[in-house]
Amino acid sequence: WAREFSTTDPDYYKWTQWLYIKLFEMGLLYKKMTPVLYCPFCKTAIAQEEVLSDNTHERCQGPIETRDLTQWIFRITEYADRLVDELDGLSWPQGILEMQRNWIGRRTGANISYPVKDTTEEITCFTTRPETNFGATFIVLAPEHSFVKKILSGEMKVSAKLEVEINTYVEKSISKSEQERITDQKKKTGVFTGFYAENRLNKKMMPIYVSDFVMGNFGTGAVVGVPAHDKRDFEFATTFNLEMISVVKPSLSQKNRDGKHGESPNAAQELFEDDGTIINSEFLNNLTTKEANVKIIHHLEEKVWGYAHKTYHLRDWIFSRQRYWGEPIPMVYCKTCAAQHISYWDTDKGKIFLEHNHNVSKVNKEVQENLYGWFPVDQESLPLELPYLESYEPNETGQSPLAKVKDWIETTCSHCGGPAERESDTMPNWAGSCWYFMRFADPHNENEAWSTDSMKWQPVDWYLGGAEHAVLHLLYSRFWVKALQDLKLLDFNEPFLGLRNQGMILAEDHRKMSKSWGNVINPDDVVEEYGADALRVYEMFMAPFNQEISWSTRSLEGSFRFLKRVWQIFQNDTNIAQTGEEEDPRLVLKLHKTIAKVTSDITDVKYNTPVAFMMEFINDWENSKLSVENAKKFLKILAPYACFTAEEIWREVLKEKDSIHLSTWPGVDATKLIDEEVTIPVQVNGKVRGTVTLKAIDISETSVVEAAKKDEKINAYLDGKQYRIIYIMGKILNFII
Repeated sequence: WAREFSTTDPDYYKWTQWLYIKLFEMGLLYKKMTPVLYCPFCKTAIAQEEVLSDNTHERCQGPIETRDLTQWIFRITEYADRLVDELDGLSWPQGILEMQRNWIGRRTGANISYPVKDTTEEITCFTTRPETNFGATFIVLAPEHSFVKKILSGEMKVSAKLEVEINTYVEKSISKSEQERITDQKKKTGVFTGFYAENRLNKKMMPIYVSDFVMGNFGTGAVVGVPAHDKRDFEFATTFNLEMISVVKPSLSQKNRDGKHGESPNAAQELFEDDGTIINSEFLNNLTTKEANVKIIHHLEEKVWGYAHKTYHLRDWIFSRQRYWGEPIPMVYCKTCAAQHISYWDTDKGKIFLEHNHNVSKVNKEVQENLYGWFPVDQESLPLELPYLESYEPNETGQSPLAKVKDWIETTCSHCGGPAERESDTMPNWAGSCWYFMRFADPHNENEAWSTDSMKWQPVDWYLGGAEHAVLHLLYSRFWVKALQDLKLLDFNEPFLGLRNQGMILAEDHRKMSKSWGNVINPDDVVEEYGADALRVYEMFMAPFNQEISWSTRSLEGSFRFLKRVWQIFQNDTNIAQTGEEEDPRLVLKLHKTIAKVTSDITDVKYNTPVAFMMEFINDWENSKLSVENAKKFLKILAPYACFTAEEIWREVLKEKDSIHLSTWPGVDATKLIDEEVTIPVQVNGKVRGTVTLKAIDISETSVVEAAKKDEKINAYLDGKQYRIIYIMGKILNFII
């Protein structure tokens, strides 16, 4: 508890604000009017990561809408590649790693430009398979695309009938949420624009459509259709009876499929999405798809028709919240400086930063232009605290309630000394948690966020948290750590080396616990009726640690009865061997097996199976005797699960003077497990090359190494080579060559 703090205390968020300023100086923040996801119930903008799959807010479960608001935005996309690449080597659940990779959504390909017939316009499309472009037969635009807007504004002339059709379709499309547009694609819809674009590779004219399956905020908001080799394009072409040209056939190694794909450039073909050999593509013919990919990009760049490009699903992080509760954003706006096009990086402090940190600076022209007149609060005046308000309800205008506090808003410009205004938006609830793990290493430091010496505790070796944070807290923390490393404030690039997820406990009706549904289980009520130990044992026993499961009061009663039986055994002389009495040797063997199981499973975060083994042991013990010494060993392995029961028995029944929680964990007597066999994986340079199985009594390093060298498969990697050995008793053997 000496390291306890709250992220909502000014003494803490002083440093959150200080870090915000550092990241601002680096050029990782900008402010502009942008379409944002808005929660009408919370009356605030939210980040894309906070929207659930049913288009509701993860905080209140209310519906989400889109609004245009001026927002502070973190340029998390600047770190997209590192956020993907540096996942390698983390000891995280594979599911979480995949969720982060998918959320970042890096795709490599090319941007290709197509001139629109009879206009000066060009439409640029991103494609991951530019080698198939000889098979392109149409283009589809997102309803939000700038070319569509030009049609609707009258800049691009179409017939009155077509303009009505396009306008009706666009209005219907943009009224849907992004999630609805992603999931509702059973039947492709769209409308023809009346325009055609030229595929400069083969001079074909491709009709241009508008369809809501294309997203305006992904890639360029335009898709080139190659229906013979992409499922979505195939479905769209089928719906609108568009031409299909096969330009990839299976390679000879893809048996029994080659004959299904003809080479006629005008014949409709079945869908084929795999790699293969290029056909019907002039200078690309007979190349593999990988070879053709390289060649076509070179050709496009040489002709200035396109270029290699990467896109990401990840969006920049909306960091403003229009509510009272949150860290005040430590920024000040000066209209006079803005009118003169003065940014922070034009000031003496800003120039010094750029001079000394140019190698990590992310400041560019667009960032600077979006931040004319914006300056950070003087760091000496931090923390910038929230003012007292009688009412801190958000309003309907999209502004924070702080905007109404004139005395707080009005201030002085730190650059020109003229009148200025403080930012009225606050930070999101993720701000403090982006770095709190570092503050635990140095919680009471008044002079800096953390000392260099305290960073010996970092990064975090083992982190427990819910899977629901996969693309929220975990992603944001990784971003901050990488940026702070670039600023030389940290010397590591990942916050959490190891991660384990706990499952969620649902209500007895199998739904998420919610006050609104009246199905919340209050732990205080459970403790009052059954005791804290019964609750603790049941929570560990009810399911594997990472599994979601529903609460069951009936099962809780089973844990309560188990502890009652333990208590009764220690009160009963018939179960504890008295002086001169012998204990049951079979029960002693069972005890050591139980100790071994509990020890290994707790280490492996398998908290439920030890309870089952201890329950099974109690069944045997009720009909037998155990010595006081061995009875203490059982009590020690029970203690992490039933803290109070074990302590009470230890002190009051067994008359021990010191706490059981200060005692030594019991070891396993291998001689008691002489009939037990242990299988040990054997690695060579970190890769498993086989296993050896030995009696539990004989798992010394020498015995395991000798057994491994007798295995022909393993020895093939070792023969004639020098190596060193890393052996973890009974767990794993690794030969390092």
